[in-house]
Amino acid sequence: MQELLDELSRVLGRGVSVDDVAGRVVAHSAQTDDVDQARVRAILTRRVPADVAAWQEQHGVATATGPVRVPGNAALGFEQRVGFPLRHNGVLVGYLWVLGDVPELDLGGRLAALAAQVPAGERAPVRVVVALEPRVVRTVPAADALPDLPGHVGVSDPHPPDRTGAAYQQALAAAELARLDPALPDRVRWSELGAYRLLLGASPDEVLAGLSDVLLRTLEVYLDCGCEVRVAAERLHLHRTSLYYRLGRIAELTGRDLSDGGARLELHLALKLVRLARRP
Repeated sequence: MQELLDELSRVLGRGVSVDDVAGRVVAHSAQTDDVDQARVRAILTRRVPADVAAWQEQHGVATATGPVRVPGNAALGFEQRVGFPLRHNGVLVGYLWVLGDVPELDLGGRLAALAAQVPAGERAPVRVVVALEPRVVRTVPAADALPDLPGHVGVSDPHPPDRTGAAYQQALAAAELARLDPALPDRVRWSELGAYRLLLGASPDEVLAGLSDVLLRTLEVYLDCGCEVRVAAERLHLHRTSLYYRLGRIAELTGRDLSDGGARLELHLALKLVRLARRP
């Protein structure tokens, strides 16, 4: 792949790179004078920044069947570029990006070769459902109302129309995780991903919303003690009945079943991320 990219860069006289459908930078040519700050950020972190991905999605790259010209965005340090969808056996596997504009060249053979070299693990097809907020009422499709699509399906949270890119990223993450984690159903919403949402950057405040300081302390001690009620009650200097009452309130306020291992993991991770955020 690197040789193909370097050849394309030489022929076009511009920097080129390949991203997979999840936004990971797969490969890039040697830096040229036209490289912009958005691409530098992506190369350094090996991932397309979320704001840049949203700008590209806004211009239809995810659904394009041919080249897409994405205009510059000074606020993002993003110069204009052209994106070419890469498909393998009809399945979208990534994008070839050319900085600046490109001349009318026949790139078909080179694009097919690049598509064939995107890592096989990224090529398994998934389906995504992007939920958009209507003008008045915020709704999410009921489980039995989701499209009857084959394979693994991910559904985003509702987003306003100008945040379609963010919704797409949520749905794609849900679909990919449904494919990778057998504990998840084949059709899963972003809101049902539990601890995965936190690992992907969701705010722990969303998980812990509504819990008082007393309930937060109770929950953390309970989870730190491996959910052993006797040990947690002793550490909190509580009667077990009082601890059970607090745990019931926590379950009610968070909407999580504390007997479920996935829910406990999500809550425990959220608590520790809050502590981590307090580092000076």
